Amino acid sequence: MGAWGPELWEDDLSCDIQDEWNDLLDEGCSPRKATKIILESWLEEFQDYEDEKDAQADLSILYISLAALQLRHRALQSKIKKKALEYLEKGGDLHLWKEGDKQDYEERRKVLDEFKLKLSGVKARLF
Repeated sequence: MGAWGPELWEDDLSCDIQDEWNDLLDEGCSPRKATKIILESWLEEFQDYEDEKDAQADLSILYISLAALQLRHRALQSKIKKKALEYLEKGGDLHLWKEGDKQDYEERRKVLDEFKLKLSGVKARLF
């Protein structure tokens, strides 16, 4: 895992997703189209995982990142919200943080809990 901090945008995967999102929007894609392109490319890349926990970590980061980006652009799709909340309920990528510093683990847990609360309180668009 290429994480350097517990915040949502402090790991390599979430930053790669955010960069791709920004590039797609700069090219004229809508948030909906950008989401579709990102999901297709990353889900294909994640197909070969043998370890379910590693797959869960990356899938949770994917859906949490997309939900955060859609929220930022006021374009939250119900399916992205639902998947992000499912992964947040499962603990997201917290298992990767258990072996590290306890303070970092607790901070990551707090960040995920706060995002889950925020995401739960937002009405998604139905499209």
